Amino acid sequence: MKIIKLDAIDSTNSYLKKLLNKESLDDLTVVVSKHQTQGRGRNGNVWSNKPSLNLAFSIYKRFSDFEIDKKFMLNVISSISVYETLKKYNLFDLTIKWPNDIMTEDKKISGILIENNIRGNRIKHSVIGIGININQSEFKNLPNATSIFIETGKLNSVEIIACELQKILEKNFNLFKINENELIKNYNSLLYKKNETSNFSANDMSKFQGNIIKVGIDGKITIRVSNKQLSKYSESEIKLII
Repeated sequence: MKIIKLDAIDSTNSYLKKLLNKESLDDLTVVVSKHQTQGRGRNGNVWSNKPSLNLAFSIYKRFSDFEIDKKFMLNVISSISVYETLKKYNLFDLTIKWPNDIMTEDKKISGILIENNIRGNRIKHSVIGIGININQSEFKNLPNATSIFIETGKLNSVEIIACELQKILEKNFNLFKINENELIKNYNSLLYKKNETSNFSANDMSKFQGNIIKVGIDGKITIRVSNKQLSKYSESEIKLII
């Protein structure tokens, strides 16, 4: 497995996609950068990243036969892999916030951005961007952000965590080939706010309360709303309010 190390770049995802346009890459090629000036999150959000303190990581994954209907499994594989990487660092109450944020004690410690190359009804390859807050000591104007250092008081090697994450991602992609049901089961067991009364906002700006029951392989979340009715939503329809 190849790791490309950079001092600074606008976005590791963008760099990896540009590289793919120029040359053929080995499966599971990784790009890491000490500084990312225009890190991107889901829904156009910007990821705050101070130089050399956090992990800016993107991995290329090639597929031979990946049905687009199962694309949410990329969120499952990626978020479980980050969870498994972080759990050895003594973080309290580590969970996965649907669809793919990693939380510790109600604060976000990692986010994931997945960009797919689609042909017909198949995903040909994916570029998976992962940001993990490691040694940053403060996040101005981001009250819901945290890092390993803030939570534990210990500094850690960004490079070691990158290598650990790459190996765990490979393991879970191999597991996906033989037992995708185990992965979605594990994902559901780690869900943030599962079976707790939580607040949600909908596209029409309305707000409601409900209990998260589970997430399906299609990525839709099942919520028991106040009238005890079960409703399913896609990530484009609602947002969990922290």
